[in-house]
Amino acid sequence: MKSLHRRAPVLAALAGLLCLLAAFLTPTPANAAARYDQGQRIQVTGIVTDAQGQPLQGLRVVLEVSRTYFSMRNLRRTADPDVRRVSATTDASGNFVIEWPWDNYFNHFELVAGVPVHTRAGDTVQELARQEVTRRVEAGSPAVVAVTIDNRQFLDAFRQFLASIKTEDQRKVYQEMGKPDRVRNVQYPSYLESSWWYFEAGRVYRFRDGHLEQVTPFDPVHGL
Repeated sequence: MKSLHRRAPVLAALAGLLCLLAAFLTPTPANAAARYDQGQRIQVTGIVTDAQGQPLQGLRVVLEVSRTYFSMRNLRRTADPDVRRVSATTDASGNFVIEWPWDNYFNHFELVAGVPVHTRAGDTVQELARQEVTRRVEAGSPAVVAVTIDNRQFLDAFRQFLASIKTEDQRKVYQEMGKPDRVRNVQYPSYLESSWWYFEAGRVYRFRDGHLEQVTPFDPVHGL
């Protein structure tokens, strides 16, 4: 009896592990309902708005497709590093349509909304919102998703910066260096001085009414 009493916690833990495995391995109703053929083109469509419901034009919407599985070594769900991406751009009404050729290998779907940004290292997408849409995708095509950008501060500031680029000097610096880490504008009585700071590159570009006047080096600042 004492031996059984000592083993009770171990047996209970094993039972809990089996229940956990069953929960991960048992198909969900959405999985069971999905009947896509290999290579069948499915659609993910919807609208991107801000917190006030205003549609957002010109945002990049990316469908990230991956595979997750239960790792016995780590005793948790793990993601395969192989991620596929397809994207679309929102129209004037904030609408988007993405098509994906179904692949039975993948089982995890996320939708990412962001703004394309040019950087010194190349073009990237500044992520503004992320939403898992696996159940909606598996339930049937088209999968309709509403994406909300709760904080559009970065978007507004970046678009304001792009609108401020008026001269060839500014366009050349932007193409070479990308989005500045900081922009400082000072309006003097007869001209506007703009300073574009690139901390990791260790440079500040100073413009007078949009014309490049000075490039000042400084010790690079990393990790900002």
